[in-house]
Amino acid sequence: MDVTGAVVLVTPTLLAVFLATGVSEAEAAMYGVCLLAVLPYLGPFMGSLGRRPANLQFVLLFTVLAITTATAFARVAPGEATLQAKALAATAVWASIYVVVFSSLKTPDDPRRLMKWIHVTCLAITASVYASVLLHRIGLRFGEVLQFSDGSSRVFGPLGDQVGFVLVLPVLMSLAASNPLMFGVHLGALLLTATRGAVLCLIVGIVAYLLVAARSRARAGRRLAAAAGVLLVGVTVFLSPLSAVLMGRLVTEPIMSGASYRLTAIETGAQIFLENPVLGLGFNGFGAARPAVYEDWTNTIGAENGLSRTTNQYVQTATDGGAVALLLLVLFVLCTSRDALRIAKSPDASPAVVATQLWLISVMVGDQGALWLLSNTATGFFVFAVAGMTARMSLTMAERAAARPGLARP
Repeated sequence: MDVTGAVVLVTPTLLAVFLATGVSEAEAAMYGVCLLAVLPYLGPFMGSLGRRPANLQFVLLFTVLAITTATAFARVAPGEATLQAKALAATAVWASIYVVVFSSLKTPDDPRRLMKWIHVTCLAITASVYASVLLHRIGLRFGEVLQFSDGSSRVFGPLGDQVGFVLVLPVLMSLAASNPLMFGVHLGALLLTATRGAVLCLIVGIVAYLLVAARSRARAGRRLAAAAGVLLVGVTVFLSPLSAVLMGRLVTEPIMSGASYRLTAIETGAQIFLENPVLGLGFNGFGAARPAVYEDWTNTIGAENGLSRTTNQYVQTATDGGAVALLLLVLFVLCTSRDALRIAKSPDASPAVVATQLWLISVMVGDQGALWLLSNTATGFFVFAVAGMTARMSLTMAERAAARPGLARP
């Protein structure tokens, strides 16, 4: 179990090193770690497909994407098709943490031990954002920092611009643990990224936590009172200068022409899906196959970056693998979210476990402006790691309920 926890810590660390330095050995090492970790569990995991629907949907999704990507060799240039195949293979290795976590959680104590590793990893990620701020102020570059002409900036640290979605996890963990100090610390790091989608995920997670706490059979009033105290600290942090850039983006960017390509990308992706509903375009085939749009002439460089993908995971999967792939992803999300909610409402679940389950739901539901089914993204890694824990704990709950006469099977 500690080996799995070490993988959860080491892999994002290697990703941070690779993104910050560009050293190819770090990239090779993180994929090597994932591959070596998953190989011993492939056999046992395949045996679980009949017992856990989410596991079967996970495997079928990548199988369908592999088939549609293979057909790309007959439609596009060999070089482009090869890039798609490599990207899918890298993503499959990256997502294999799902298999590792599901297969390695064998005792009731294992989720608690894994949560300690996740907690340490999240602390390191939050610290990396603050370190990026401090070093940027003294003229040293550490990680990704977007500097604006008015002197303001968005700070992401070495994990890049998707770190905001990961930071939602320790914020929710601090809320569930009734720790106002760490809630403010993690929330401050999240606000420094000024990631609107991550803030939406946080709102979804907080609302879900309050609903779960209100329906708790034991100490509901005490939990809600503690949550209110923690959220009061959060409001104070939000009203501080830390949220200035975020508020500026919320107020100005939606009305600025050309400020965001998200709507154009989603609309174009939906059009491509309707034209290729069976086989799609192959993994990440959207960028090369999409039709030209107005932005290609008005802002060529911006369009090349902003329209390389659909910016919505469900639309992206539809363009990648057609209707079957989209259906499998939706089923995986629904099944995983249902299991996560049941675990979060369980009286046996620790506050940290409750937080991870609600975070998983908040990202799958609330993150509609970024992709998480990609390699080299911290969001995707944590999504599949937590989803693997959800699948294992749900299976354990089902087995326990089946062993107790008179209890409903979850």
